[in-house]
Amino acid sequence: MLRGMSSLRQSWWVVLGVLVTACGGQAKNTKVPELPSGSRGDIAIREQCEGGEARALDANADGRADWRQVYRDGRLRCVQADLNFDGKVDVTRFFASDGESILREEHDFDFDGKVDQITYYENGEAVRRELDTNFDNRIDTWVWCRSNLLERTERDRRHGGRTDTWEFFNQGLIVEARYDENNDGEPDRIEHFENGLLKRIEFARPGGEPIVEEVPPEVAGRPERVLTCDGSPAPGGGSTPASEAPPSGEAPSSSLAPSQPQEVSP
Repeated sequence: MLRGMSSLRQSWWVVLGVLVTACGGQAKNTKVPELPSGSRGDIAIREQCEGGEARALDANADGRADWRQVYRDGRLRCVQADLNFDGKVDVTRFFASDGESILREEHDFDFDGKVDQITYYENGEAVRRELDTNFDNRIDTWVWCRSNLLERTERDRRHGGRTDTWEFFNQGLIVEARYDENNDGEPDRIEHFENGLLKRIEFARPGGEPIVEEVPPEVAGRPERVLTCDGSPAPGGGSTPASEAPPSGEAPSSSLAPSQPQEVSP
């Protein structure tokens, strides 16, 4: 059971790493993809893709616009990309008033016209992510980061429409995990970690003190690894690697223009 939970956490983050690093661009259809329920971000920023000066580019020279850039007062505020040339926006990137600093990025990984991941940036660094990991159009994972290392997460691991798992990290290494097992909104089991190794578990008792069980090293399983916000290897190789992840802590390039694009009418 204990080893299973550790394996599940690592497997879950490998999946997120693949999702995070899978895509990166813009589209023909100028409609901003549908947002999933459960997002906690400010949706007003999506208005930056409307109005202003729109410039459409044809990335694959098929006569249809695949990339769309929106400028206001001469500064880039929104970029949309159609990565698989199916006429739907797959990635939308929003910029600050300076036209360079990335504020937010939305990805549609399964190309169904609905957003699956939202990343929020501050000072060029990803500080928060929201993910729909099972593509049911509902956010089930919320991630907070600092210096590209996990700080805390909230998850709806049973996909029941409410948070049932809370995890806390120190420099990307888990220190505490709380689980709501009876779906009442309150944690019933709390796992405590030291140096990534499960040390003890608290079980809540209605109207009484929690039951505390010490976990012997021989049954605790392997130590958890340092986890990064983007799924890339942690400094010193402490996290589960993700395929072809971007450099740790580095924001994506602000340029979303295809090579040698052909400008077409928006």
